[in-house]
Amino acid sequence: MKKQSGFTVVEILVVSAVIGILFTIVTVAWSITLRQGEDDTRHAEQQEWVSRFETYRAQQGVYPNSTSATSNASQLTGRYCLGTDFPNNRCGNNNIPTNDASPNRVMQELRKVGTLPEYEHKLVRGRSGPWADYQTPAYIRVYQAYYNTPCPSGTTRDTTYTGEGAVCYVTLSK
Repeated sequence: MKKQSGFTVVEILVVSAVIGILFTIVTVAWSITLRQGEDDTRHAEQQEWVSRFETYRAQQGVYPNSTSATSNASQLTGRYCLGTDFPNNRCGNNNIPTNDASPNRVMQELRKVGTLPEYEHKLVRGRSGPWADYQTPAYIRVYQAYYNTPCPSGTTRDTTYTGEGAVCYVTLSK
């Protein structure tokens, strides 16, 4: 009887299963690395905006319109998107409107001390950042949405935002 060369069906199935498992491991690892890279970019953007606020304060003596850097401007309250090209022209929990054609007062003031950061903004678990929160007279918070649960170094997690991912802020005391 002549010996036949080739692979048996069982050998082919085992090799296919091993290749499938390896492909799954590589895909998951790549996805995690990609999201971490995106979070690193978001953190860099958040830090650039914080730096822009600090530069403004160093030059003007106060944060933008916190007590009023310009004599005729009223004190800011509320939340303001930082940047342009947000998905659906909204940031935060998709509830803070933005208008790229007419930048908000915070961005108008920050533009006085240099070029504003420009990043691509994507939804992160239903949220998009960064945004500035002028809700209290004591401080300003600069927020950003992240995929991963732990907040980056130098930021604090806002526990009022629930669900997957994290919303983290930097506090600027007025």
